Amino acid sequence: MPPHHPPPLAWLLLVAALFAASPCPCCASYVPCEACEARALALCAPVSAGCPQPVREPGCGCCLTCALEAGRPCGVYTAPCARGLRCLPTGGEEKPLRALLRGRGACRSERLLLLQAPQAPGGAKLGMSEALGAQVKVPLYGGRDHVGSRKAQAMKQARERSKQLARQGAWQGGLDHKPLGPGPCRTRLDHVIQSMRDLSRVAAVSLYLPNCDKKGFFKRKQCKPSRGRRRGVCWCVDALGLKLASGGSRGGELQCNEPTNNQ
Repeated sequence: MPPHHPPPLAWLLLVAALFAASPCPCCASYVPCEACEARALALCAPVSAGCPQPVREPGCGCCLTCALEAGRPCGVYTAPCARGLRCLPTGGEEKPLRALLRGRGACRSERLLLLQAPQAPGGAKLGMSEALGAQVKVPLYGGRDHVGSRKAQAMKQARERSKQLARQGAWQGGLDHKPLGPGPCRTRLDHVIQSMRDLSRVAAVSLYLPNCDKKGFFKRKQCKPSRGRRRGVCWCVDALGLKLASGGSRGGELQCNEPTNNQ
């Protein structure tokens, strides 16, 4: 007897999520359903008197319908199977998922399915997932556990990528370590802005706003504000805001050379 191979886990979870009987209207829905309004409930047709088990319509439906009994055809868009039954593809289906989408499944008993399930190599009965696997022997996408193997491979690649990025971050941090939090220029700028909020009146002609880069450090060229047609004085600083030896210049003609190394 050839060894039994269960179908991909994704298929089993899909079957269990779509066709598990549930008394609530949205337990098997991927999208949260809105509450049913009284006006919508008033438009629902009454359930037949001989219905053994009224259930909600599939999806986010508000009306009641009669649950399908054992052996009745079922699918993704049909009424759900009765309690204790599951909608499963019939034997011989080459594409079981497509069959369920087109309503070519059948409501079958979970208990009977477990009793008829083959035994595991150790002699124990297979669980529900393995029993479902015995009914659906057609592999998806042309290979055994193809979906599961692709998922595992993708997760492995994501973990390796995460480790690689972590190593790169540690390596770059060792070469060009920057202190956490805002830089010195950004700290000073925030202090100036806070001082402006505290003062009822600000002398704009004497106010100096530091010129910061994206990392919060001082840009090489700093200038005081202009006074009418008279341009403000400019000077050169390092990344921490310390003034360099070059003299100040008025009118913006001063050229501050960028440092050769990252500061």
